[in-house]
Amino acid sequence: FLFLTTGEENLLAILKRRWWKYMILGIIDIEANYLVVKAYQYTTLTSVQLLDCFVIPVVILLSWFFLLVRYKAVHFIGIVVCILGMGCMAGADVLVGRQQGAGENKLIGDLLVLGGATLYGISNVCEEYIVRNLSRVEFLGMIGLFGSFFSGIQLAIMEHKELLKVPWDWQIGLLYVGFSACMFGLYSFMPVVIKKTSATAVNLSLLTADLYSLFCGLFLFHYK
Repeated sequence: FLFLTTGEENLLAILKRRWWKYMILGIIDIEANYLVVKAYQYTTLTSVQLLDCFVIPVVILLSWFFLLVRYKAVHFIGIVVCILGMGCMAGADVLVGRQQGAGENKLIGDLLVLGGATLYGISNVCEEYIVRNLSRVEFLGMIGLFGSFFSGIQLAIMEHKELLKVPWDWQIGLLYVGFSACMFGLYSFMPVVIKKTSATAVNLSLLTADLYSLFCGLFLFHYK
């Protein structure tokens, strides 16, 4: 769509003016996804879903300094409570993991989630700035272009051996298709919601995903 557009909103015109900014944003976004997905290899679904709430204080602080959004004292009290809760969760993971002989792995997983949540926060604040001041179409086009390019390179370098080990069948293929469809929906609708509300409001609303993840784990994957 951007390639067919004429004038200042044309793909080539955008690349000439802001290619390096979108390149950095694309790398930040794919690394955020990579770190969180990688964390599932080391820690539990519950820990990932709870610790990725760290994106909320990150978004609030970045919005305060760069988007000049002003919050009340109660918001910052909420940030402190959130951080304390995540600290307790990470400590519990390490203690329980040590009893089961997997303490270091759980700690690595928790740190990966926190790193991914931080990058998500940066990406979301940049997304809010772009959709409010530039264009939602421009954001989706550029993040798709650079994200696909760099994620393909990272896949070829870091995960090609793991990809060859996958025992492909229709069920695994369906899970990949389902995951891709969910991510497509998330990235398509999130800029719309962010423009109408804010990155902070979107991430607060995404806390409901924890409940949906619990139900999916219980009824689809039979978690104990």
